[in-house]
Amino acid sequence: MATSTLKPGSGKEIKRLFALLISSISETLGSLVSREIVVRPNEPERKEVDSFLAHLPKAGAVARGALDKGFAGKSFLSMIEVGDAIAMAGLLMMTPDDIIAQRRTKGVLEGEDADAFGELGNVLYSGLGNVLREHVGNVDVRFQDHGVVKPGVDMNGVLGTDALVVFGFRIKVGDYPESGGALMIDAATAEAWNKGPLEFGTADVAAAPAPSTTSSSTSIKLDDDGLESIPPAPIRGTLAAFVLQPEVVRMLRRSCRRVGLEIRRHGRGEIPNPAAHKNEVVLLDVPPGEDRRFDWCRRIKELSDTTKVVLLIHHPSRQRVTQAFLSKADAILGFPCDELQLSQKLGALAPGEGAPDAGPEPTPSAPPTTPA
Repeated sequence: MATSTLKPGSGKEIKRLFALLISSISETLGSLVSREIVVRPNEPERKEVDSFLAHLPKAGAVARGALDKGFAGKSFLSMIEVGDAIAMAGLLMMTPDDIIAQRRTKGVLEGEDADAFGELGNVLYSGLGNVLREHVGNVDVRFQDHGVVKPGVDMNGVLGTDALVVFGFRIKVGDYPESGGALMIDAATAEAWNKGPLEFGTADVAAAPAPSTTSSSTSIKLDDDGLESIPPAPIRGTLAAFVLQPEVVRMLRRSCRRVGLEIRRHGRGEIPNPAAHKNEVVLLDVPPGEDRRFDWCRRIKELSDTTKVVLLIHHPSRQRVTQAFLSKADAILGFPCDELQLSQKLGALAPGEGAPDAGPEPTPSAPPTTPA
């Protein structure tokens, strides 16, 4: 049987967009169920609905969102395996762990779990809508309804009939085993959001992949967002991350893995205590409207030169770069930036003898550079 995967070099815009959308899942749902949720994207595929169902390894809970404005009448689909849907629904309702375990074993999304999954869908699509409004424009999405799909069967007709572009991912909710999920839209909408045609190639596959939590060669397709493709460097220091944007987190995890920094992420409302970060690297994410973070940098540097500060400035301008320079930051980067470029900046600032090899120097993607 054949499956169509996105050809290398095709669909850069849509892949970047869905990396942001998938990243928002962990932050949106993680804060709701009070558990860490780690999500890793797979390679996008184009599938007819029948083919998607035929290759489905396990039953999935699908939350359907309704697009509007320029894409009215179209659906945005989010699917996770039923076991994780039951787990997150139970965590939302503060169900005892043993009851959640029993319901996961039963594998049926029903009753109060189904109602709670609908609430999760409402919150999920609120987060996805934020990303779409910022990066696509002329589109929003709201939660519509939900249903269950099983191998070979769309029990509630939630998938529709149009060919789908499937952005699969692996998801790990708290201490539960890693499982699979996907975000899906119709092919025409995918090309519109990509601002150009998508090229897919056909590869022969014998059967649906078996789910696995131990081997990345069976069911986990690693792309540029996968950590497993990067050999971890020995830990040589700590990076305190004051990050607001989910898309920054994934790039930061990859960069720190390259250069041997252990990430300690701080909450959205936290303000850095300069005395708590001596001999560490501090990264301050500076999106528009958060210019107070330049003052944070200045206070940190005034207390101790042993604390190294990196400012990651979204939409850099001459004025904002000047502010960063005057705050005495050790490194200034514009975002979006190349991940290897960030790795080299962090590696140069990390404690220890020299920096690990982070790869060849990339072409700078934004005008800011490390101040002299």
